[in-house]
Amino acid sequence: MTAQGVNYSKTEEVLDDGIRLFKIMMRLEFALKDIGFCTPGRRQVAEVHWERYVNERLGLAFWEKIKDAADAEPLIETPPMKQIADNYGNLHWRKSGAVSSIQELIAAMRRVRNNLFHGGKSGDPDADRNAMLYLAALFVIDQILQEDEGLRTSFSGIY
Repeated sequence: MTAQGVNYSKTEEVLDDGIRLFKIMMRLEFALKDIGFCTPGRRQVAEVHWERYVNERLGLAFWEKIKDAADAEPLIETPPMKQIADNYGNLHWRKSGAVSSIQELIAAMRRVRNNLFHGGKSGDPDADRNAMLYLAALFVIDQILQEDEGLRTSFSGIY
């Protein structure tokens, strides 16, 4: 697609599951803040307090339940790389080791979304794995929503 000389075709490379992941993460983050897992971030912008949520609502029991799930394996065994910038503003990729806790799993899930939203999924070294990473992140979110009724209620908007 082009508009006034701008070529938008690279945006079409995002898979439908990537778009679905973005929409679901958007709603998930709203729901987490809605049920009280909100903290003032930089400049007092409301942000999800992920660490508190993971520790208070999921914890070790959730990790034990999900750590051997085949659908979560791409996030656990080979989590997405993290896009970083050096002191000169040059972009690089940092590999992450295998996930070994629920905190690390949620961080990996969030990194899939962050890489997608912040531009890391255009020409990145994980390009051949994006479809698997999107599906694994969606699986983890689904498990979280099944586990947490209060979060599920807010997420669905049915009170």
